[in-house]
Amino acid sequence: MDKRLFYIWRRPVVSALLLAIGFLLIGNLFATGADVFVKAFASSSGIYQYLFLRQCLLALCLLPFFLQLPKDARILRRARVQTFRANLTAIGGACVFLALTELSLATANVLFYASPVLTLLLAAWWFKEPLHKYRIFNIVFCFSGVIIALQPDSGGIGIFAGLAAALCIACHNLLVRFIPASTPTLAIMFWGTTLSIPLMGALALLDWRPLNLSMLVLVVGSAICVCGYQLCCIVAYRRAEAGAIALAEYSGLIFAALVGWWIFKEAIDIWISVGMLMIIAPILWQTIHEQKKAKALVNEECISSEKP
Repeated sequence: MDKRLFYIWRRPVVSALLLAIGFLLIGNLFATGADVFVKAFASSSGIYQYLFLRQCLLALCLLPFFLQLPKDARILRRARVQTFRANLTAIGGACVFLALTELSLATANVLFYASPVLTLLLAAWWFKEPLHKYRIFNIVFCFSGVIIALQPDSGGIGIFAGLAAALCIACHNLLVRFIPASTPTLAIMFWGTTLSIPLMGALALLDWRPLNLSMLVLVVGSAICVCGYQLCCIVAYRRAEAGAIALAEYSGLIFAALVGWWIFKEAIDIWISVGMLMIIAPILWQTIHEQKKAKALVNEECISSEKP
């Protein structure tokens, strides 16, 4: 095997991109699982009662691992950013809950996947990431697939809730870039969960219901899935440019359509099929293009370093 080729593949610029995309794919599978629990058991709980209990459970699960971190790693850094990011969950979580109860699983997820478009724009605004023409074209093409798959026949509250959730998801993912890189992922997850509990607890008191088995299944199942999704997103967006990997977020629509068909017997019509194809094609093309671009860049660096 060519030593230079082996060296290129081991370079962080290539492996980080592939790893980030892989984590986003896994994360979106977890997100679909959380949606399934909400859609199946939403009627057993109030919106904020469910969110409050879920965050409490997540915090308790994370606490033993958080306490094992060194003292310096447990310090709350950029407190305002982390508090704002945590409380976005109160808004975004409620919007997700509402959209999933009003719409089919596939339709709700079509709306949620407006978030990569917003992620690309916010990353260009906040972090001055370059808006390459092919990235803009691909993101617009993907979003056109979203519109075709959605085929909205009304502007009900579920539609608006889904779009609001997409904005919250984009902001939540990108705000992690404002947190110092030295902060462990586990600490970010713990503070992001814990800091949201007071607001959610106060809102939960407005519609508190007696606990039952269905509610406990909803809380435990969604907590596990949300934890997996957040972990994957934190790792992904700290390893690569948002514009290079945001398209991988659209893979969750495929998971949602298949799971909705399998579990909830929701039909996958021709519009959803065409829309999903329009979403998958740019994801595959951009993934291959970004890999080639990264390898070519590292190859040039290798050649330059070999010159006397």
